[in-house]
Amino acid sequence: MKDIEIVPAKLKYKIKDFIVEEIGEKWNTKISTDFQPNSNPNLDNLDLSTPKEFLCCEMEKQDIDHFSAIKEVANLLNKRIDEIGYAGTKDKQAQTSQRISIFNPDIEKIKTFSHPKIVLKNFKWSKRKIKMGYLESNHFKIVLRDVDKKDAMKVTKHIRNLEWFPNYFGPQRFGSQRGNNVKIGKLILKRKFKEAVWTILTDTGNERDDINESRLRLEREKDFKEAAKYFPPYLKLEKQLLYHLSKDPENFLGAIRKSERKNMLMFVNAVQSKIFNDILEQALEEGLNFTKKGQTSCLLVGYKTRFYDGRLGEIEQQVLANHNLKLEDFNVEEISYLRIKGSFRKAVTEIKNLQIETSDDDEFEGSKKIGLEFTLPSGVYATTFLENFFNFT
Repeated sequence: MKDIEIVPAKLKYKIKDFIVEEIGEKWNTKISTDFQPNSNPNLDNLDLSTPKEFLCCEMEKQDIDHFSAIKEVANLLNKRIDEIGYAGTKDKQAQTSQRISIFNPDIEKIKTFSHPKIVLKNFKWSKRKIKMGYLESNHFKIVLRDVDKKDAMKVTKHIRNLEWFPNYFGPQRFGSQRGNNVKIGKLILKRKFKEAVWTILTDTGNERDDINESRLRLEREKDFKEAAKYFPPYLKLEKQLLYHLSKDPENFLGAIRKSERKNMLMFVNAVQSKIFNDILEQALEEGLNFTKKGQTSCLLVGYKTRFYDGRLGEIEQQVLANHNLKLEDFNVEEISYLRIKGSFRKAVTEIKNLQIETSDDDEFEGSKKIGLEFTLPSGVYATTFLENFFNFT
């Protein structure tokens, strides 16, 4: 796939250009042919005489991010967020359908549920909550627009011949706005806690002007107490760090310890992801076969990692050295939850139920649009697949 020419295209030009339908062990959600927001749910097929602890249904949404949608459902049904179960998150700028569960629902509130971007449908009682891990795969229907006619012919030929693609981590893992997650993660792994905190607080990037101005001001003035007042409230990690540093300005390790785990894990996981991508890229360039039994995965490095035998193991060790890291760096004893043992991730992903259709683009005169339909395992992003062929403009 290294020699495939990447062609420009527009992704998610319209909400309905990106459709996701969730597939679980015992469910297969479908997008409505006629999405009707602000309508009340239909409970005609639900037996109300024999309720169970959980009520499951499909949550279909448009142009709203996953966590906001879950919060909206919880609020309208007078439930806590943790009483709404789900198996996976879904894109914002898309039309998506997924299964959710509601703990001990108030049926009268279900009947009156109405939202401008969310529809609840296909209800069924269940004895258990839907949780992360229950999802098997996602079925995608995607339209790519404004593609040059010759490019469309070339790229569709490549895609039709595709059986698998590299399971790289996407760019969002490395920081979509500042791109410094790996940099911060390495500083933490090297126990350079002061530098890590300053980088989190003062590195600027493709963010709003008020955010960049706050970061630059802190870098100039170096006053944590004052910065805690003017940093925007939605920068939750930064606000946490500043709060603790305003009380104890030299205790950078303590500030990290008192921050939310998921934030610091994100930085270290970004380092693992970058190493994984580099190992996989080098291995594929050398022609290593990840579709044969016994060698289908690449490392997510940790302090208990055991390198593969043969050439793959040599690549793993070289990539780790190129990043100026050692296995023991991942055993951050100063922060217990950052003692990363290591694991594995599938190196390549099989693409199933692939269908392709090319036609004249109704939005961009003289261009082609490419309709793609395919199924990917849970945890694999459609954009990771598409980025092998398209540069999104």
